[in-house]
Amino acid sequence: MVSLSGCHSHSVDHKGRVFIPSKLRKRLITGKKRIVIVTRGFDKCLSIYSVSVWKGFEDKLLALPQSKKKNRFIVRYFMENKEEVEVDSQGRVKIPQHLLDYAGIEKEVLIAGVLNRIELWNPEIHRKETEGMESIKDEILEDMEI
Repeated sequence: MVSLSGCHSHSVDHKGRVFIPSKLRKRLITGKKRIVIVTRGFDKCLSIYSVSVWKGFEDKLLALPQSKKKNRFIVRYFMENKEEVEVDSQGRVKIPQHLLDYAGIEKEVLIAGVLNRIELWNPEIHRKETEGMESIKDEILEDMEI
């Protein structure tokens, strides 16, 4: 299993490319093809998956009964916005403009390794999201029995 962690700040260049730190990139790229999957994240961010991790996620989407409206919505939510992107020789990925717009990412981007994926955040949105969750952190840890 891929285990990604850490937080990095970078900028988005004028072509919409984001540099992925080598520590994260090496764990994300599998095989000779330098392809990753970019889609909307679970929150107001973008998620980048390795092809193999994405395949497992896609299998879970496929298993959802399509007779339920909420399942059709969630499948569309991820699949309509899924992009296969090549990591260039300098470790950058070109993020489509519609995805940058969705996440509110303009010039600065926070890059977070989150277990099986990388999340790309507008730093201000990430700060607000983190502040909002701080109040329930202890409750979550208690539920985990850590």
